[in-house]
Formats: sequence, C-alpha cells, structure tokens
Amino acid sequence: MTYSDQLESKIQTYLRSLSPKAVEALVRNLEHAKIKKGEDPQIQFVLAAAVTLLRKPQIATPETQGGEQRRSQIQRMFFSPLEDFLISETLQTRQEGRIDRAVLDRVWKWLSRDVIEKDVQIVLEQAGNAAVSGERVDSLVQALRTRAVEAIAEALHDSEVSEKERRRMGIELGGERGIAELRDIHKIFAAERWLLPFLQNLPNRINEHRLKQDMDVLRLVEKCSARFPDHVPVIAAALVERSEAPSALCTFAGRLAGDEDPKAIANSQFAPFVDVVMSEAERLQILALKHRHHNPDPVAFSQALSEYHSLVRGVERDMDLSLSGKWHKQLSDSKRSLSSEVTSELNSAHGAIRRALQIPKVDKSGKLQINQGALDEAVRTLRVVTMARNTSETFAVNDVGKRTRQAVEQTLEIVTRSLITDLGKAKGQELEAQLSAVDNAILLSEIYFGEEYAAQLRRSRQSAVSKATNSGTGKGPSPERKLVANALGKR
Repeated sequence: MTYSDQLESKIQTYLRSLSPKAVEALVRNLEHAKIKKGEDPQIQFVLAAAVTLLRKPQIATPETQGGEQRRSQIQRMFFSPLEDFLISETLQTRQEGRIDRAVLDRVWKWLSRDVIEKDVQIVLEQAGNAAVSGERVDSLVQALRTRAVEAIAEALHDSEVSEKERRRMGIELGGERGIAELRDIHKIFAAERWLLPFLQNLPNRINEHRLKQDMDVLRLVEKCSARFPDHVPVIAAALVERSEAPSALCTFAGRLAGDEDPKAIANSQFAPFVDVVMSEAERLQILALKHRHHNPDPVAFSQALSEYHSLVRGVERDMDLSLSGKWHKQLSDSKRSLSSEVTSELNSAHGAIRRALQIPKVDKSGKLQINQGALDEAVRTLRVVTMARNTSETFAVNDVGKRTRQAVEQTLEIVTRSLITDLGKAKGQELEAQLSAVDNAILLSEIYFGEEYAAQLRRSRQSAVSKATNSGTGKGPSPERKLVANALGKR
C-alpha cells in the first residue's frame, strides 16, 4: 500500500499535537495491534511515524504552540495517565481499575462546570495563547490534575455523608457506576507520582513466559503490592492491558500468592489478577457481539471469537475453576452467551453462502447488480464455521458445527463446479455475470478449503474462460473476450 505525501503530512501533524506520553501510549497500542493482526501496512505506517517522532528532539511549531488546536487537546492531556486503564466496552460486572472511556466526557464536563471551573478556564486560556510554551501548558495540566485530586476527594467524601450530594453526583456521572469510575480515576491520579514510574519500568508487551516463569515482572509487582496494597486491582488492570497472553495472569496470581490453589488465590490480596482476566473474557464477549451485529468488517467477528477462545483455553488449562464458584460462573456465563451467538451464525451459514453464490443480474444500463453485503455475510459466517472446527470445546457447538460443515462443504463443491462448467457456455453479458459468481465461489472455497484447492479451481476457471472467449468468430476480439477483459480489469 502506498501513501500520499499529503496523508503522511497530516498524520505527522496530528502526532506532533500529542504529548510525548500520549505518543508513547499510541506506540504501545499499535505494537499490541501489530502482534495480533500481523504486518498490517496501515498500522506499520502510523507506527513508523510515531516511533520516528519519539526519537526526534521535540521542536515547537506554530501548530503546536497554541490556538484552538492545542485548547482542544487539554482534556486528552488531562486524562493521559489513564491510558493503560481505559476500555471501550461497558462490562456488566465492573472491574476496579478498568475505566470506561465513555465516562471521561462526563467527568470533564462535571469538573469544568461544577468543581474546578476557574482552574480549567485558566488552563484553556493559556493553551490558546500562542505565546505560552508547550512545556508551560504541560505544567499547567499537571497542576490541574493535582488540584482535581483534592477536589474529587472532597466531592466523593460529600457524596458519602450526604444522600442529596450523592444523587446530584450520580445524575452528572451516570449513577452509581459513574461514581465508581470517578473513584478509580481519583485513585490513579492520586498515585501518579509512583504509578507512572512503575508502569514505565514494565515492558510494553509482557509475554506468557515472563508471567509464568521469569522473575523481573514478579519482583516489580511484589515490591509495589507490598508498598501500596490498596492499588493491587489497578496494577492488575495495567498488566492485563500489556499481556500478550492475559490468561497467564492466573498463574501469575498463584506465584504472587505462593499457592496455585484457586481457593487460596481467591482469599489472597492477589485475587484481582484473576478478576481482571475474567473481566477481559467478558470484554472480548461484548466486543464479539458488537462485531457481529454492528461491524461491517467480515473478519472482525471471527477474530474476536478466536481471541476469546485463546483466553478461555489458557485459563482452563492453568486453573481448575470448578474450585472457585465466582470465577467459574463468570466464565460460564460469557461462554454460554457467545455459544448462543456462534450457534445462530452456524445455523444461518448455509443460506448465507447460497445467497453469495447467486449469479448477479444485469440492470437496464448493462451494469451488474453486485450484492456485496451478501458476500461479506458469507465471508464472516464461513470464517466462523472454519474457526468452530477447532473451538467446539469453548463454544459447545459440536453437533450444529458438524451439520453445518457437511452442508457447507457440499454446497461449495457442487455449486462452484457447476458455476465453472456453465462459465464455458455463457455468452454476452451473461459471461461477465457468471464470472463474478465464479470468483465469489473461489474466494469462499479458499477460506474454507485452503489455498491449494482454490488454485485448482482457478485453473479450471481459466480453462473455462479460454473456452468462452475463443468461441467468437471473425478477426477482431469477440464480444465475450471484451467483457471478460473488462471484468478482469476491475479485479
């Protein structure tokens, strides 16, 4: 993939508008995404720009010296210490230390209107003044957080002694859950002096071996937990975000507790490390449901399911959850919910594939009426069918999975061969329509049967195309050859 100089300039301008801490957080998140998704060119492009910026001396530019652009960044700068703790999914079972991004806007409005209005206005005015340096603005934001820690503590205290104040705060922040989110924000802000250095000493990505056997991360967490025992849930939330294999935190909790027995871990101060793994399973469950019902990307749902399966398999391999009622119930509930969704997807697979294999019609203007939505649906459901072959123990779909695979295999084999055979007989505009259906069939066959089988189909397709295009008479190219050339050009 190539990128224009204009796009590169826009990305670099945006990155320069961020604080160094925010760019570091972005790099960490992009590296995480790169590990999960492989060599994605878009991720690699932005990551390279961000890393380059971090390595360069920070040179102030007119765009970052002041003005509305910098004013608009103040809220983000204010909440920057929360980057390791933010999630975009609202968990049914709220986990301490994992903060819903959606609450940040409410907290900012509440602070800037009702709690520290004058302090916020001073910082915004200074940020909008081009004569004020970036370092000065950073210092002002840091001072604003310090002021906010005191003000939030006072507001939380008032809400505990006054039911009226609690109701008022709940209205502004989203009820009891919003108040709980505010309490976590206050806890992290108040610990910024030691928490941020602790996080900087942690690896950006923590692999499974480090959590299960190595001593470096273990010693860091032991020392921090001994000094700040009330912040163990916060530490656990930070580690799950950086872990390449979050399920390994269950073993890590046993190492910290000195006992691998789930009951012993549950009764220790390190139980939050398992709690946060259960919250990650629920987060992935919610993410998978969002992808299935709202994300047009045909690959996202199966990817979320695979991540969920990897986490569950790791937990069940490392811990006997039958010995822990709470954790066993949490994992069972999320497995049951996703199993229902996977079953529904499998039940609809045969129909989705048949719709995608239909030969498109030609409208009055001579254009093919391609049903891209049907093809995307078939790609999504076929990836789920393929994934379910190796994850039936997680999603409890043995019977429906077997029936679905049989129906899918028969449909793909029979319909694809029939389409290729008919390709050699098609003439005129029918040939282009037939070719479109054949290409869809080969795409779906490659997802399910693999590249080698798809290569055989492509050879058969090419033979049929040659037969159809060579059937014309006369010296010039046949109409069929022109149609096929146009169709191939679009691909």
